[in-house]
Order: sequence, then structure tokens, then C-alpha cells
Amino acid sequence: MMSDETGFPHVDGMPPYATCLRVLEECPLVVGVVDRQYGRPFDDWGPYSQHAGCAPTHAELRHALELGKRVLIYVHDDTWNFYEVWRKNPEAFKTAAPAGLSEATLKMFEELKLRSPAPWIEHFADASDVIRSLQAEFVNQLYTHLRDRERQTSDLASYLLEKVEEAAPAVREKIEADLTPALVSARDDLQQRLTMIEAELEKTRGASDEQLRALAAEKGALEARMGNVQAQVAQMRLMLAKAALKDVSWLDWVRRTMMPKQPGRIPFHNSAEVALRGYHALAGTQGKRPLLKEVTWSKLAYNEGGLHRGYRAGIILRGSDFVPGATVAHRRVGEGLPAGNKDYFWHLPNIYFGDYLELAASDDEIESPLSWRNYEYQVKNPEGLVSDWVTLSYPFDMDLLKRLQRENLERGEALLEGGKPAEAVEPLRKGYIFADRLFGVDDPETLRAKEIWHRGSDAAALSRLRFRVGDTLAVREGPHAGKEGIVDRLLLNHVHAYLIKPGAGEAFQASDQQVERLK
Repeated sequence: MMSDETGFPHVDGMPPYATCLRVLEECPLVVGVVDRQYGRPFDDWGPYSQHAGCAPTHAELRHALELGKRVLIYVHDDTWNFYEVWRKNPEAFKTAAPAGLSEATLKMFEELKLRSPAPWIEHFADASDVIRSLQAEFVNQLYTHLRDRERQTSDLASYLLEKVEEAAPAVREKIEADLTPALVSARDDLQQRLTMIEAELEKTRGASDEQLRALAAEKGALEARMGNVQAQVAQMRLMLAKAALKDVSWLDWVRRTMMPKQPGRIPFHNSAEVALRGYHALAGTQGKRPLLKEVTWSKLAYNEGGLHRGYRAGIILRGSDFVPGATVAHRRVGEGLPAGNKDYFWHLPNIYFGDYLELAASDDEIESPLSWRNYEYQVKNPEGLVSDWVTLSYPFDMDLLKRLQRENLERGEALLEGGKPAEAVEPLRKGYIFADRLFGVDDPETLRAKEIWHRGSDAAALSRLRFRVGDTLAVREGPHAGKEGIVDRLLLNHVHAYLIKPGAGEAFQASDQQVERLK
């Protein structure tokens, strides 16, 4: 319900409950509280199709654990205790289960308990138990988080220095020359003079002791100076690594928060190596606008080169002068700022290179690219300079899309008229979305399809409710347990769908699971 409120981040083409997963990806710590009710499962999770059939809480906890987040899970005593009853004898549980405890909640709890490695789980009797535990545990979690970040920063600095050492001689010399031209020149002169002295020593074998001593003394002095210069060059390399770390700290954040852990491996986008390239890109592009040339949709390998990408399709942005910290926004072609906002919603890409950005997308080969038809994208660097807007380009089969739009709308209308609203919702949704992307938001065909889809959604929501306006209900559980009243209004597509007006006092809301008809 809160994801529908003003100010909550929204992403076009994604339902609000799926957008919650995008917000969750930015959280360093996730706290999950599991009571009795499982919640409503959804099949449409936008780009997170792996969570189809899950209720929001289930998807959020599963997603957080898959991302390697720090997760604290609190399970109510009733749910914890009845889990053991259900696990040993599911049939006995059906007769002994307390009101409101869903079997789906127990299945979710079992999934969490059996994960490997097992997540942190604790049971609680009431909210005060959770608060006391958090007050103690939160400090530990924060300390561990900061300690890990310090260790990762140190590891990344070592990695960058190692890569400088391993680079081809020409590349390494170029890096060093750009950093310390005077030192490199001095080192080269010393090396040349040392080579000459060693050649003279070789030629003058048998010469006078005085001449040999003079050459040996000069060689020793040159070697000492060479040691000092080499030490200064090494110090400058360390400064390079530290400067690069500042530029790529966001890449380190993406690696740890948005990609599943791969023990012993670098993530798919190889953030440490990109960091080195990103540093040079930033050094050469400060004050320059990023150049966006092309945006398209493409299928992608879920695993590539033995490393884990985590999705099967994406929006691909190609151009140049993309620097560490670059973010992406999108809008309908020619559209202004989102209503009530002073800026667009800017997002970090899933994968970054200096001339390539990648955003995760659904892998439905028809609907996913169509969802972004007539959308345009813009890239912004950390200084605030932005690229031109570039429209998504993709070889759409317009005849096929128009036929699918028409067939889905006709099928949905037939199901709705046949008294099957729940089955009609999905084809009606496709009929509307296809029309919106094909003909435009204000086209008469789009408006007609939208009206039918809303009508179907309302009918489907109504079919899931047992009671109607005017029915007298008693609330059996929840915050209003013990109250009675008449259904004043139905709030379709809300969890607490009944607006109940009691004999005295203010009206309140309750869900279908919380009420019974008053006999």
C-alpha cells in the first residue's frame, strides 16, 4: 500500500510492489518480520520474473538473500510453533491452525530455514521483542558492514596495483609517464647511464685499478639514485590506486549490492578492472558531456564466461565518455518531468563500461522491447552534464504486434462477458499495453482498451470478495478485531477492501480474511 504513496520511486512498466525490489537493492540491511498472513501472490513482477507467484514479503526476503544482503528475519512465536505441527502432519495442521495463519506463510518459512547458508532468524512474541533485538543487533551489523567495506577497499587497491605491474610494458610505461614524467625521464636516463657503465666495465677488464674503481663508484652511486627514483615511482602508483578507488567506489557498491556473490570470482562486469579504465576515462572527460549514440533491447546470457549476470535480457546503451558514477533516466518521447518532481528518476546501470551501459529487463521477446517503444534515454555524469535524449531503436514486427493486440483484447472481452473476469485480466492488460505502445496514450483505441482493462480488473477484484455493500460484518482479527458494522464502500484492488461504518465512531478498513458475516 505504501508503494502507491506519493514520493515512492516508480518505474514505468513495473507494478509498485516490483519497484520495491529495486529500492531494496540499495539497502545495506534488510529486516523482515513474518507474522501469520502470507499476502497476495502476484505473477507480474516486471524484470524480476523469477519471483512470479510470490507475495511481496516473500519476494523481498528471497531477493535480499539472493543478492547477499545482510538480512535479519523475525518470525512470530505462533508461526514458529505451528510450523513444527504443519511439518510433521500437514493434515492435522488444517484443523488446529489459528485464525489467519496461512499455509503459504509456513512454506515460505520452511524455504528460509532450509537456505544454504542459513539466514539469521529469531522468533518474537510481540513488537517489543523485535525492537530490543534490533537495538542490540543493529550495532553489530553496522560494525560488520563497515569492516567489510574497509577490507574490500584494501583488496581493490592491491588489485589495481597488481594490474599496473602485470600490464604490458608499453601500457605500464604510458601510465607512469602520464603520472610522473620527470621521474620517469630521470629513471630512464639513469638506466641508460648504468647500461653504458656496465659496457665500459666489460671493455676495460685488465685496465688500471684506479679506472675500475672510478667506474664501480659511479655505478654504485647511480644504483642508489635509481633505487630512490624507483621508490618514488612506486609511491606515485599507490597514489594512482587511491585516486582510482575514489572514482570507482560506486562500482564496488554495485558489485556488492546488486550482484549475487561469487566466491573466488570477480563479478561479471569485473568492477576492479573497469575501475582502472574508469579512472582514465574520468581523467580525460572531466567537463565533457557523455555521448549517447544508440539504445536498444537485447537478449543476454544469464551466465557468461563462468560468471553470473543474473538476468536474461537488458536495455543496452552505447556511446562514449561514460564515466564512473554515470546514471540513466528514461521518459516517453518528448515527455516533461514526472508530475510533482523537479527531476527525472536517475538509476545506476547494472553493468558499466566507458562506452557501454546495461540495464536489466524482462526476457519476453515480444512484450519486453515493446514496453520501451517510444521511450527515450539520457545519460548523466557525476558533474551533472547530460547527453542528448536518444530513442530506443528496435526492429519491431508491427503487423505481428497489431494482430496480438487485437487478439488479446478480443479474447479478454469474451472471457469478461462469459463471467470469467479473473481469466480476462491478463489478455485485457496485454490488449491495453500493446495499444498504448503501438498507437499512443491518447489514441481512441488505447483509451477503449484501457477502459475495458480497468473494468475487467475491478470485476476480478470483486469476484475475490465474499461480501458486498450493505452487508453487516464482524471483524474477527486484526487491529479492529471485535468491531461490527455495515460495508459502506468497496475499495477494489486494496488488501483491506471493505470500508466499514460502525454504529458509532469513525469508519475503518478490513480485509476479506479478517471478517465474517454477522449472523
